Amino acid sequence: MTIAILVAVALGCLVVAPLVLRSTTIFDSVPRVGVALWTALGLLGWLAVIATSLRVALGDRHLALVVALAHFVGHLRDGHPLRGLGFGEVVGLSVAFDLVVVFVGALGVTSWRVGQTRRAQRTVLDLVARRSPHDKVRVLDHPQPTAYYLPGKGGRVVLSTGALAVLDDDELAAIVTHELGHRHGRHGAMLAPLEALSSFVAFLPLARYGPVAVRSYLEMTADDRCRRRGSAPALRRALSKSSIFRPAPAGTFSAVGDVIERRIERLDTNASGLGDYALVVTLAAWAGFAAWFMLAGH
Repeated sequence: MTIAILVAVALGCLVVAPLVLRSTTIFDSVPRVGVALWTALGLLGWLAVIATSLRVALGDRHLALVVALAHFVGHLRDGHPLRGLGFGEVVGLSVAFDLVVVFVGALGVTSWRVGQTRRAQRTVLDLVARRSPHDKVRVLDHPQPTAYYLPGKGGRVVLSTGALAVLDDDELAAIVTHELGHRHGRHGAMLAPLEALSSFVAFLPLARYGPVAVRSYLEMTADDRCRRRGSAPALRRALSKSSIFRPAPAGTFSAVGDVIERRIERLDTNASGLGDYALVVTLAAWAGFAAWFMLAGH
């Protein structure tokens, strides 16, 4: 029964829930909840896959998983890690170990690749772009409008001279405020866990839809920072000009790049004051369920 529950949780988090949630707009008013939910789906789904393999490997299904793991560690310390394990259980242990290695390795490789790309972009920007009066803003001499945030050490908000030409002062201030929202929220790091495995398990709905959904919610979160500072009308005007903006480079957050119509629509409505509380409740519920799931004996 325990293994069946674990398999159901894995399938629900990695396959069913992403298919159901991929086009929903119910979290647009509380985008941080959307980010938390998608992140929790990924973590809990992969935890369930690993726990299924461990449960098969450790054999005694009437013991809590942490207790069975403690027994295995004891056998490992005694020099007999496979004592009492059959062929199927050894295979399960091997699969669990491989999954952990793949997950950690994928996160490390993805983080390294993205870091290299961003470092190269920062180097080029520091050479060819000029500083604006705002310390974190770089201006590129290019006629095509563009505006984006480059995460990483120090972070960079990048505007082109084309963007300066088509946006008025209020719209420019709103765009900068939005982009700095990515910096203050550390959105580059928040997106990394879901993006890490996307290229390795692209066949899973979570890998296909999770990063896209989280990126959209992070854009909305940055919009909310701009809204709190009283710049929602200016940001809405800037977003309405998105069709003339060029795409941002890989590894960046574009102010006008994602779900523009949904973002403009939500800027016309009042922001919910329950976002922080809903986020706490969501995280607490998932954490409680994950703890029960891992510690339950049967």
